[in-house]
Amino acid sequence: MKKSLLAVAVAAALPVAAFAQTNVTLSGIVKLGLANTKMSDGATGDGSGTSMDDGSSRFIISGSEDLGGGMKGIFMIDTRFRPDVGTGTLASGNSFVGVAGGFGSIRLGRLDTYYQYGTDQFGARSVALQHSNISILSWVGGVSTPAIANASRSANVVRYDLPAMGGLGGGVTYTNNFQGDDGAVGDPSKGTAWSLDLAWRGGPITVGGAYWDADYEGLPTNDGQQSWRIYGDYNFGMFSVGLTWDESKLKGATDAKRGAWSLPVTAKLGPGTLLFTYTQARDVKAGSTIADSGAKMFALGYDYPLSKRTSVGVSYAKLKNDANANYALFTMSALGGHTNPVAGQDVGQWYIGLRHAF
Repeated sequence: MKKSLLAVAVAAALPVAAFAQTNVTLSGIVKLGLANTKMSDGATGDGSGTSMDDGSSRFIISGSEDLGGGMKGIFMIDTRFRPDVGTGTLASGNSFVGVAGGFGSIRLGRLDTYYQYGTDQFGARSVALQHSNISILSWVGGVSTPAIANASRSANVVRYDLPAMGGLGGGVTYTNNFQGDDGAVGDPSKGTAWSLDLAWRGGPITVGGAYWDADYEGLPTNDGQQSWRIYGDYNFGMFSVGLTWDESKLKGATDAKRGAWSLPVTAKLGPGTLLFTYTQARDVKAGSTIADSGAKMFALGYDYPLSKRTSVGVSYAKLKNDANANYALFTMSALGGHTNPVAGQDVGQWYIGLRHAF
């Protein structure tokens, strides 16, 4: 009798659970590789070493619920982790709760903002994330200065995205503290920010732009960041060519600003894809031009699919800093444990890795 009652209770509970949550998806990426990194032309720290570098591995739980009237509730919990050392933080990636419908969508949480627009494909493939043109596009003068839009996700975000309108897409983002926890009033580590992005994708053509503006709390109102970026890409079929221009500024008593551009190219080569990107930062202007504060970087890679979900990649990047610049390979410290360059120091890196999506 007790077993029968239990079976009835379980059977009655199952439809309720299914109705309450109509769709839940488990997905993610594991991406690791061996990297040989060489530092040269610096006053200190020259040398080379081999390491295992993570490519922003992640585990994602996402889902939606039908709310009726064409609306649905949506959520995502994106956890980034390093399989090579066994570390990670829950919801450290794009994580949010929101609603979506014919009006578009509204999301609250932690999200990618300005920094990723107009970038190349090194992060999305089995080649090294560290070889992405974000290495230059998200800094003014190098990694000794604050990263534009964190060169990552922004916290405490409210984001509105446009509904599907043919090839047009985009949205606007606001955050009361883009760098982390809300903290105390007057905490200089806080900062309000907003961003706007718009892109059109039709046939072989992609054209887009993005804007970012941030002010630090507890500092004069002219202290913060301001950036804009325009980009485009044309797909010729067997290969595609893109172009990105970024103008970024660190606001202060004397603004420090620089222009940078990037030329990403992809081409089908056999069963895989060849990737090449050239990126250059101009000298920083802070009242007057700071001589030798620019940098140049090229990256070359090949992504080879072993199956629909697994691929192997090999790539090489060379970043050359001018005497008064210290740009670094993207995430070379955070995901590879490498020391960032000093002013004038160059970085070269070979990488071979595997990527599996699930």
